[in-house]
Amino acid sequence: MKRIKTAIAGLGYWGPNLIRNFRKHPSFEVVAGCDLIDSNLARTVQEFPFLTLTKQYSDLLNNPNIDLIAIATPPETHYKLGKMALAAKKHVWIEKPFTTSYIYAKELYEIALKNNLALHVDLPFMFYGPVLKMKELIKKKEIGKPFYYTSTRTNLGLIQKEVDVIWDLAPHDFSIIFSLFPHIKPTKITIDGSAHVGESQKKQIANLVTHFDNGLTAYIHLSWLSPAKIRLITIGGEDKMILFDDIEPTEKVKIYDKKVQMKSGEVTPFKPVYRSGDVWIPSFDQTEALYKELDYLAEEMSLKKFSYLTAKVALQTLQILEETKHYVNYSM
Repeated sequence: MKRIKTAIAGLGYWGPNLIRNFRKHPSFEVVAGCDLIDSNLARTVQEFPFLTLTKQYSDLLNNPNIDLIAIATPPETHYKLGKMALAAKKHVWIEKPFTTSYIYAKELYEIALKNNLALHVDLPFMFYGPVLKMKELIKKKEIGKPFYYTSTRTNLGLIQKEVDVIWDLAPHDFSIIFSLFPHIKPTKITIDGSAHVGESQKKQIANLVTHFDNGLTAYIHLSWLSPAKIRLITIGGEDKMILFDDIEPTEKVKIYDKKVQMKSGEVTPFKPVYRSGDVWIPSFDQTEALYKELDYLAEEMSLKKFSYLTAKVALQTLQILEETKHYVNYSM
């Protein structure tokens, strides 16, 4: 099969990682890279001397041998660069957040749909073995009716200039939520956040509470100012609970046969009954999520039939993220 010739736009923080992963996959061939910063170009040519490098994005657009452009530039450039790529009839891969506006993202989606071009938003958790295992367990009603989703996602950095901690980190949680529960819709969101470093008012720590129409409530804590990297999710159900600790090297997912029931007693009407059973550690697919994303994209491009799975989830996420700009309660 003809390999998909790929160019990477943006060679700073994430671009080199994309080059390495696209190179490892047999369906793709990385042929070019683009960046405006000399130091990024110099580092890239040292690590990947076979690439054709340029400062001119138009060089990628005008190259008839390039099939796909992967955009790893700052979020505020995603819409413009994505639209130019689609207009040049290139397939597009975009890092999260999709764009800085739901309207912009919807426009890119509609252009791709009209021209039957791939538009893939990099949401690796949707293809991640532990998340797929949790999805399987929830679909089989292993935990009963889901009640709540709690997440702690913290680290020291990477503080960014143009987006806050919510726009940077929350897409991971919402991609997981919309993957686990495909048809739910948010009904109310409450946000609180603060900034403590530098002069920017963009939030570096934030808490989000999102209510959904299926009764699920998501509590998400995000921070760029934590001394410890934490990636911890709990999903509580009527019968059991799931704990997902992404820092764990192997036992990332655990199912706890635990729950609380309220029973009325003869002496007092308030009588919580706590049940604690076994802990089950299931196995899951160990394939790297980014590699599975590339499998998915390569198959769709070979068939020229696109589901726009990640773009649709990214659009759902943007509807929520846009409301966080106001940091007020909002009913949808």
